[in-house]
Amino acid sequence: MKRISTKKNTLVLFAFLSFYYSYSQVGIGTTAPRGAVDIASTTQGLVFPNVALVNTITETAVNPQGGSIPTGTVVYNTATSGTSPNNVAPGLYYWNGSRWIAFAGSPGGLDWSLTGNSGTTAGTNFLGTTDAQDLRFFTNNSERARILSTGTIGVNSAGSAVSQVYVQAAGTNDAVAGRNDDTLANAFWGLNLNTGGTAIIGAANGIGGYYPTTGAGVAGSAVDGFGISGMVGNGSPNNSAHNGHAAGYFSLDSDNNPSTNNTSAFAKIAGKDEQLIPVLGGTSRRILYGGYFIGGTSSGGQSYSYVGLKYNHNNDANATGGTNYKVVGNGSNSTLVLDKNREPRVMFSPEAPEILFQDFGTGKLNNGEAVIKLEKLLTDNIYVDEEHPLKVFIQLEGDCNGVFVTNKSAEGFTVKELSNGNSNVSFSWQIVASRANSTDENGNITSQHIGLRFPYGPKPLKRTPESSKETKRR
Repeated sequence: MKRISTKKNTLVLFAFLSFYYSYSQVGIGTTAPRGAVDIASTTQGLVFPNVALVNTITETAVNPQGGSIPTGTVVYNTATSGTSPNNVAPGLYYWNGSRWIAFAGSPGGLDWSLTGNSGTTAGTNFLGTTDAQDLRFFTNNSERARILSTGTIGVNSAGSAVSQVYVQAAGTNDAVAGRNDDTLANAFWGLNLNTGGTAIIGAANGIGGYYPTTGAGVAGSAVDGFGISGMVGNGSPNNSAHNGHAAGYFSLDSDNNPSTNNTSAFAKIAGKDEQLIPVLGGTSRRILYGGYFIGGTSSGGQSYSYVGLKYNHNNDANATGGTNYKVVGNGSNSTLVLDKNREPRVMFSPEAPEILFQDFGTGKLNNGEAVIKLEKLLTDNIYVDEEHPLKVFIQLEGDCNGVFVTNKSAEGFTVKELSNGNSNVSFSWQIVASRANSTDENGNITSQHIGLRFPYGPKPLKRTPESSKETKRR
């Protein structure tokens, strides 16, 4: 091996020290260093000492002068070692005087990597702020979401002090949309544990959210339109697969256990169903109703009624034929009047096995005879023939030989005194007639009335099975 003379070494060292003390900077690959050390290269990098660290709290690297390594010492760690939260992974680290700190962007570093982080510890490592500043999220250099220092969240907004999460929709987007495909899980779930609280409040047209102070699952309000609206798409009158469908379903449960189907009151709104009449050979009666209501328990006796009922209509898409009912049910038809103490008292309506119209009036015999003409509007809506005659009842209001009724038709009747009498006595009259069928402008029957006498009516609807769901609190 060729040896370099001591004299030559001394000259080289002298030249280096002269350069160092003259300029106080070191340039490698450059004669004009721009800092204490300036390394100039377009093809080579700076290689830090490779050290296999054991964890972040053990120095491992050595100070050649003895003692602890100085703060700011930089190494490239080659080991994956230690246990969380003091574990290390390969990457650049610097010593801060008490522990090794990974360079930002390195595995186990100060920031969060774009490809994910490993070795994190819940409660120790987190994404966020340690001061009273909001955490903001940007896309396309615009703020899209914010977590306020108070803990509330805003999406496309600065958040709200009164809402835990506040979402401001952009353009024609919905503020929040939920989607699910499961028989048990739901797209949205709201739960208020307070007995007077409301789980979900909806408000439209700029009105404040209405809610009952006694608590509600859902409360809705609007200035115009509807507070709450529901619709079921599959409700074709001639499709038996749609039976049991309704736009609204409500029950007052007796034991807070929906699976028992033990209710004190029950209602369906805007629905469709079908029932068999066994005594008619299993003939079906189709049902369309605006409202269906039950009061009472199954064991204690229930009152049920249909409101706005289309019953026994034809099996076609337009639900032609059948009979229209305002209200039909198993209870008594009645109204209320107030007594002298302003207390409501019940009056009951007379009811008949047929669909009938009544009218009342007064008349007077003229030389023993009177012709009574019924109003045109009434005559257009009654039906009179031999099987459905006009029924007339006369109450005399003076002395005469008595009277009889003749020439009865849908237009009126004649009252004559017996024994060819010629009295001029006043009387009161009452007529009862069958209601005519309702028809459209083409004469097609839209509701059958003629010939109905004690027709088979609708039974109570079958209950839809109910269930319940609970959420676990963390």
